[in-house]
Amino acid sequence: MNTSKLNPGFKGLTIFLISLILSFEYNYYVNISVFLICLILMLLSKVSIKRLCISFLPVIIMALGVFFTGYFYGNESATTDITDMTKIVVVMESAESGLQLAARILAYAGLGFLFVYTTDPRMFILSLMQQFRLSEKFAYGIMAAYNFIPIVKNEYRNITYAYRARGVKKNLFMLPMLVTAIRSSENIAMAMESKGFQVGAKRSQYRKLETKIIDYILVVLLPLITLYIVRVY
Repeated sequence: MNTSKLNPGFKGLTIFLISLILSFEYNYYVNISVFLICLILMLLSKVSIKRLCISFLPVIIMALGVFFTGYFYGNESATTDITDMTKIVVVMESAESGLQLAARILAYAGLGFLFVYTTDPRMFILSLMQQFRLSEKFAYGIMAAYNFIPIVKNEYRNITYAYRARGVKKNLFMLPMLVTAIRSSENIAMAMESKGFQVGAKRSQYRKLETKIIDYILVVLLPLITLYIVRVY
């Protein structure tokens, strides 16, 4: 199933509900299952394997660090008189505690990357505005802030080259970038005003996002399946 073709708003709601269920559950079987399912869905959605490896590398390092921390220090004070049998029990409890924390990190990272790598941010904002009645004032504000990122990036590169050409060693980036941001925001405001933008006015949409039956099914079915797995384990 290619999750890139799902409605972004309903997909975000589904992932949020699953994350909420996992927040009350400490079973590492469930967390590892969710992580593997997210990994399979990203591969089916044609997410680059190289991109996944680079993204999950710090997550895996963090999970291993948490696991060994729980393994060596999780239940250090569980018993005072450690015999051979009690030592085995303490080691097993410590390993399970570390595995639970590490699996939770992997599960949440898998859900987060599944949403980020299979969702267009602009389509997500449009979905929130069309299907979930997000105020246009906030929606267009978020989209304007998102579109500022490449502008700031290009401006930073241009200022860097300008300083190098002039032989300036002390780089004062904040003032020129602040001026650029103010000018860009004024241009956007004038453009929206010239197009007749008004908060609360009835508007047509250049791109209308559709909601399919599969979106409604998944937003109900997947959290129920997660609850069922939690009950079983």
